[in-house]
Amino acid sequence: MDSRSALEAFRTPRIAFTVAIALAAAVWVGLSGGSGGDVAWILSITVFCISLWVMTPIPPAYTGLIGIGLIAVTFSTELALTGFQKPATWLIGFGLLMGEATRRSGLANWAGTRITARTVSESAETQPIQTYRRLLLALSVGAHALAFLIPSSLVRILIIAPILTETGELFDDRSARVGLFLGPAFATFYGSAGILTADLPNIMLTGFGDSIADHPVSWTEWLYHMYPVMGLTRVLLVCAVVYYLFRPDQSASVDVPTETGGDASRTERRMLAALLVGAAIWATDFIHGFHPVVGAVVVVVLAFLPRVGVTDFESVGETDFSILFFIAAVFAIGDGLAYTGFTEDAADYLLALVPTDAPLAIILSVVFGITFILTFLMEGLAVASVLTPVLIPYAEAVGLPLTPVLMSETLALSSYFFPYQSAVLVVILAEGTADTGDVIRTTVACSVATIVLLLPLQLGVFTLLY
Repeated sequence: MDSRSALEAFRTPRIAFTVAIALAAAVWVGLSGGSGGDVAWILSITVFCISLWVMTPIPPAYTGLIGIGLIAVTFSTELALTGFQKPATWLIGFGLLMGEATRRSGLANWAGTRITARTVSESAETQPIQTYRRLLLALSVGAHALAFLIPSSLVRILIIAPILTETGELFDDRSARVGLFLGPAFATFYGSAGILTADLPNIMLTGFGDSIADHPVSWTEWLYHMYPVMGLTRVLLVCAVVYYLFRPDQSASVDVPTETGGDASRTERRMLAALLVGAAIWATDFIHGFHPVVGAVVVVVLAFLPRVGVTDFESVGETDFSILFFIAAVFAIGDGLAYTGFTEDAADYLLALVPTDAPLAIILSVVFGITFILTFLMEGLAVASVLTPVLIPYAEAVGLPLTPVLMSETLALSSYFFPYQSAVLVVILAEGTADTGDVIRTTVACSVATIVLLLPLQLGVFTLLY
């Protein structure tokens, strides 16, 4: 049996559940003898869920559903369902509706066709590498721009994946097809660290900061701090990495697209207008103070409004809302760890590693390192929900500026190496255009390049601002 077959056998439900139950039982037995019975239960549930999220014998959302049930039985239904009370959970829910409306309006396909037609020239057949380079940059910038309009990288990937796959078919070279798929997908994923509403960990971290420390971070404040380095510059870095890893041979053939996209239809223009209204609400939060979920609600209302919108609620039956159970479970686990006192007890042990008398850049580097290590043990959302309630009281106690501390967590949470670390990477892999080796090579290269080249720049920005 080769390593791939052994791994697949290990991930079968029978073996994976046996391992998860054994690990959870070991944690419970090891801790239940002390005074922290509640801690033993919540940690055993946490280990059980994380084990299944890592091995994925069943969809992550179904594991989340099991976790919610275990917390309800062990503690209370109020604690188990607390994740459904979080604005971040419903930002993703409304984001799924926004994505469905964008697809059904035809706006996404029109934009993809328009970008391709304007990028590919008549000489494309004799200049495959130059054509590929232009397409890679144009589609990556376009996919990144979508991050200003659609919350959640997962939703954006679902929207653009068919467009990227179809565009890649212009080339007969596999490397070009993989590059044109992974480049824009990673641009909208990795570049989301620079935009508050562009990815769920950003919303989770600022949500914790607001609820625990009464420290809100506005959309514009996040953009000012993070976008120059971790937004636009990171997208360009992703393009460079993907171009280095995947590009066609000079002998590759290219088909010149026949469709030009034409002018947008009334339906497409209405959908774009609705998205721009939502973006305007997010960009002016320093005036009105509304949570980003309000902007998403407004877009959904406009997109689904009878006779005015672009679709109706009867058409969303195919939308997969199961990820909400995954997100709600992550929040419930985080709140459960805080409820039992585990997070408070863990703060002194874990954050004793932070040299509070060192320069701010060193302190933030240690925070980055702690978060980064945890991302190898659990999904990024789980890391955010477990670590942030520990980190915020500690930062307040020692007088650290909370905004760059939270953003340092984001830097680590957006530096992935393996698909199991993020549901978004799992979806990218599931599309089938790129295999596991392609995805891992690209994630490793993008993350290493970010840590070596961009992390020092971002820490320098924090040092200047604080």
